Amino acid sequence: MRLIKESYKSRTLILVNHLGGQKRQDFEEIRVKIDALASEIDVQIVDARQSAETLDSNVWHRPCLVVSFGPLNAFWPKRGSIYCCRFIPKFQQVAKLHGANVPVPLSAQLVVGRPLDRRVWGPLVVLKPTTPGFMSHGAVFLMRTEKVGELAQTIFPLGHPSRRLPVLIQRFIDTGELPSYYRVLTLFGEPLYCRKGYATKPRPPLDASDDVLLKARIATNAEFAKHHFSNDADVLDLARRAYAALPSIPLQGVDIIREAATGNLFVLEINAGGNTWHFSSRYIESIPNASTREERIAQFGAWDVAARILIKKTREQAR
Repeated sequence: MRLIKESYKSRTLILVNHLGGQKRQDFEEIRVKIDALASEIDVQIVDARQSAETLDSNVWHRPCLVVSFGPLNAFWPKRGSIYCCRFIPKFQQVAKLHGANVPVPLSAQLVVGRPLDRRVWGPLVVLKPTTPGFMSHGAVFLMRTEKVGELAQTIFPLGHPSRRLPVLIQRFIDTGELPSYYRVLTLFGEPLYCRKGYATKPRPPLDASDDVLLKARIATNAEFAKHHFSNDADVLDLARRAYAALPSIPLQGVDIIREAATGNLFVLEINAGGNTWHFSSRYIESIPNASTREERIAQFGAWDVAARILIKKTREQAR
């Protein structure tokens, strides 16, 4: 019976599962949705550690689309269009977003010892190391624009690990006394869920001393003790636009902030590496009081959204 059914398949969609990144169950539930809407698509779920040789040869006789939320690792397709999440340096992300007319904070690469013009940058800037690992440990520094030339040499002396890759300077975007940000998870640009995080401790006054500002918790490094689902239409629209700037990255965890004084939105990054499938990731399971998998799925009907966009992409892009 399986062979008869297979003869009606005209395209193959391969979803690459990553241990710890997402549970296979998620893909299996999405496959059920796809089967109901597009019976001509054969959905294969593979582990990133397995070889392409383990799949039935019929899979490779049809046009294929391969979607991976992380590196392909051992699995290397014999044919097909490939959409794969991968590390993209923050400078490249910002440049791509800016080039696509997606609003980002004014940004540049730090040149240690070079002063900045307050008339261009405003009163405060943020320094962000882009060496992997440092951002995730809160290595973000707020300072007065006129002090950058002096303080940067103290924070990042010669030989400091953060100098392995460029340090990013950005104009400080104040999200308010209680720092906040949005995370929109999109699949091929379609939002799967949107969460807004709030800090419970206020940031220091912006006229505080240099030492206090350097240790400040702001929107990019605050501890967000409160979260709720958000349906802000302008935030969701901006996340869709961000995908168009980097369309080869299928899964994007778009971090967005809103300036308190103006209401303007800015994209900080899209987390191109793909470690953002927080329906069932190992990371989200370690977070106390996080929203449940079912709650995140329910916000926008994530599995229905995923099924529809994967069907569309398979029909358009399978090769």
